[in-house]
This record gives sequence, C-alpha cells and structure tokens, in this order.
Amino acid sequence: MPASFDDLLNQILSSNPNLGRDQLITMVEQKKQESHGLLSDEGAIRLVAQQLSMSPLPTVGFADQRISSVHAGLNNSTITGQIIMVGDVREFQRSDGTQGKVLRLKVGDASGQITCVFWDDMADTVARETLTPGSWVRLLHGYTKQGMGGEVEFHLGSRASFQILKRSSSETFTEAAVTPVVNFRASDQLRVRLLKLQKSQSEKGPTWALCSSESGLLIAKFWDNRAEDVLAVGEVSLVLIQDHWVTERNGMVYVNVGSKSSVSKQSADFVAETPVSSIGSVRPGPILWTISGKVIERGEVREIETREGRRTRVSNINLEDDTARIRVSLWDAHAERAESLRIGDHVRVVGIKVRENMNGEKEASTVFLTQLEKQ
Repeated sequence: MPASFDDLLNQILSSNPNLGRDQLITMVEQKKQESHGLLSDEGAIRLVAQQLSMSPLPTVGFADQRISSVHAGLNNSTITGQIIMVGDVREFQRSDGTQGKVLRLKVGDASGQITCVFWDDMADTVARETLTPGSWVRLLHGYTKQGMGGEVEFHLGSRASFQILKRSSSETFTEAAVTPVVNFRASDQLRVRLLKLQKSQSEKGPTWALCSSESGLLIAKFWDNRAEDVLAVGEVSLVLIQDHWVTERNGMVYVNVGSKSSVSKQSADFVAETPVSSIGSVRPGPILWTISGKVIERGEVREIETREGRRTRVSNINLEDDTARIRVSLWDAHAERAESLRIGDHVRVVGIKVRENMNGEKEASTVFLTQLEKQ
C-alpha cells in the first residue's frame, strides 16, 4: 500500500532533526503554490525531500504505486502492471541535431492504465525483449509528466530500469485484471452520433470527432477523403462506420476511419443518447464520461509552460451533484470558458477523463474535444 502523507512527513523529519513539523508543512504548501495547484501533497513533499538533499525516500511500502494514483510531477516512481499494448521503436532528431529513440507501451493494473515512454537505450532494451501483451513488468525509477490532452505519462530514461515478472504469449492475454475500455473492435460496425467535429490544422491531418455510440463516448479520427466527407455530413448527424481500425495513444482509445472505410448517414430512427453519469459513479480508466453538476468552486485561469515548452492555460472547478463532488481541470480553450462561470451555475461536461489521486480521490480533466455547456 502507498505510504500516507503523514508517513512521508515523518520520514523526512527523522532525517532532519533540526526541522520542525510546522516548518516542513509550510515548505510543502509553498511547493504546491509554486506549481499553481498541479502538485498533490505527495508530489510536493517529494520535491521538498529533494530540496533538503535527502536520498530518495525508501521504496519499501510505497514504491509500487497503484496506477490510478500516479500523477504528474513524480521524479522517482515505481509501478507494476500487465502489458496491454507494445509499440515499435521510433527514431527522431532532437533540436540540437542528435538522434533519439522512443518506444511506448501501455500497462494496467486493477485500478487503471497508463502509457509508458521509454527513451534511447531503454527503448532498445525493451524492444530486444520482444514483450507481448499479457506479460507482467515492474518499472522502476521513472518520472511522470502530462502528455498531450492532459494525460499523465510514465517516462523511463537513463536512470530507470525494468523487471520482467512474468512473460505471456499474446494468445493467452486477457484484460480481466485491468480497467475495461469501451466495447468496440476493429471488425465492428459502429453507429455513432457526431457530437463535435474539428478539422486538423495540418493539411494531411484528420478531422477529429467526439461521438456518442451505444457503448459510450469515443473519439474518432477521419483520414484522407473521409476527413472532408464527415465535415459535409455535419455535427449531430447519425452515421454508420465500417472497416475502421482502433489505435491507442496517451491512455486514449481512438477509432480511425480511412479511405478504405465507409461512412454513411443514417436515419433518425437510431439515436445514440449521451447518458449523464452521476459524479459518484465515474471511475478511472481510458473511457470518457459525461457529468453534470453545480459549480461550487472556481479557480483563476493560469498560464503554465509544459516540459515541452508549450504555453497553455488551465483552470480548476469543483462540481457537485446529489452523489458526490469532483474537481475538474479545464485545459486550453476550456479554461477560457471557465472565466464565464459563476458559483452556483449548473453545467454539463461531455467527454472528460477521470483518474484517482494519491489520496484516493477522483479527479477529472478535459480533452480537446470536451464539450462544456451551461444548463
């Protein structure tokens, strides 16, 4: 089980007898303020430990974190999980002209799933092991940060290592031990309602669509000539998709529709409703949720810089319904919408991701196709 905040606090105090408890708590709160609310108590106290030049906190008891509790800002984290997807090694050129390598794989445990990013020599090492879905691995000394869309990623560089706990062939793999995803496969026909369409800024990029299906919310990417076809069909339309394929990136599952796929407009006899879930019923994982509630707290819009150097904006709101309350992080354009919200407003948020923080509390964040509506 992960150590509690008090356990970590006591470990630091025992290593620093001249440091008072109140002083240490003040240092933790200062770190949280400096991060503009993006660090949890556990993330902040780890940074304080580094500032005090402590050796890494002992791994016994909390090294293997539940995946749902992993959050951005950790610098020495360890997780254990079952491999769900393994990508190929990709080579790229850095801004300084040097060559780099990267490999992505996705692991899951009973609490959730996360994308793991292996860099350079680590990428080659993992590729040589020819791991298959269903294998169990332990990933040590990784660091975490937010990827595209606000998803937390687990990164492994030169300081990291990994252990193969159990190998499994792809034929024996099942996802019984990990969080379920939306129930659709590449061979399925999909009937969806196009809730929101957004054309890529790149000339050869896809048209993105937030869709409602009988299985739940999903994001589809329409490529090639289908990118223009779906724009012509328009939002709110009902369509039948055939011969699509499914991919995963940054903890999200995408339906891809290309030149060999077919898209046909359907009659209004089929209506894929967008069910609204109670806040108390949502759970962490790769699927998207729709919730509604009353705004009980709204933070200021802040501009931050990601590790990749991209400037973005974020604002946090707390929503409450009859079952529970939850903090929702609004990113980019959604953060600007937050400026118009007032305490007491009722809103509906369509297409949010949910995760669990170190305190076991559920938190949500928008993706770029999320819809935020006043009710």
